[in-house]
Amino acid sequence: MPELPEVETIRRTLIEKIQNQTIEEIICYHPDVLVNPDDISLKNWLIKDIRRRGKYLLFDLEKAKLNISENNSSENNLNHVAKDSCVMMVHLRMTGKLLLEENIVEPAKHTHVRFVLSNGGSLDFNDTRRFGRITLFAPGHEFNDHGFATLGPEPLGYDFTADHLINTCKRYSKSTIKGVLLNQQAIAGIGNIYADESLFRAGIMPGRKAGDIPKTKIKLLHQKIREVIAEAIGYRGTSFRDYVDGLGNKGFFQLQLAVYQKDGEPCPNCGTTIERIKVAGRSTHFCPQCQK
Repeated sequence: MPELPEVETIRRTLIEKIQNQTIEEIICYHPDVLVNPDDISLKNWLIKDIRRRGKYLLFDLEKAKLNISENNSSENNLNHVAKDSCVMMVHLRMTGKLLLEENIVEPAKHTHVRFVLSNGGSLDFNDTRRFGRITLFAPGHEFNDHGFATLGPEPLGYDFTADHLINTCKRYSKSTIKGVLLNQQAIAGIGNIYADESLFRAGIMPGRKAGDIPKTKIKLLHQKIREVIAEAIGYRGTSFRDYVDGLGNKGFFQLQLAVYQKDGEPCPNCGTTIERIKVAGRSTHFCPQCQK
């Protein structure tokens, strides 16, 4: 947590507010959180775009133009600093948040990195458990990050087809289907919540071996994955404890959940009690009647 729908919601809320703003300074309160292998400057970056890949946010930054007085001009009488660019990768992991502040305020207890913006406000990276990371890369060097470089297709992308999922289940035939859905190299962005909900809608037992599932069921699962992810984005993500968007607002998909964290409650389809077990090392929620 947060998963693809939450990260996408954060991206959408932020890009409306800070695209074409300048990051005047990056202030790091805990050095282990900000990783800078290419020794990128921490001042004066124009935010050109914010992209998402799986659970990662990618800020495309361009060196801001700075006026230089005639007396201090360079040899060629340039009136600006030459353009340069970088990619800032944000991985929120379990409890990371990016929170936009309209004015500069005292950093919160768990604010680890602050981006001072040219509009007088700030974008704060807050992370209670401090597992999240922000990494600055020269363009193209973001693929040096193994987790990012090996991401599978996006669930709503053109390359995530039913045939892709069928072939993926063959490739990981000995793995549980829940484990396949959580494998970021197989499909990017799905975590515990949306794996459980997708498997429930497809009527597939989470602990079933991927190689034992009929093609018809895998095709149905492909459809339900896309359906669940699209709906969750529409509801602005799922909020239980930590997740809020870039403006501090909660999502609403928790009101639509059928099985996730519903153990002990009746199944919305058949009334059978929802159960919880461990699959692929994660708490897993399912209906024993609907998901035989």
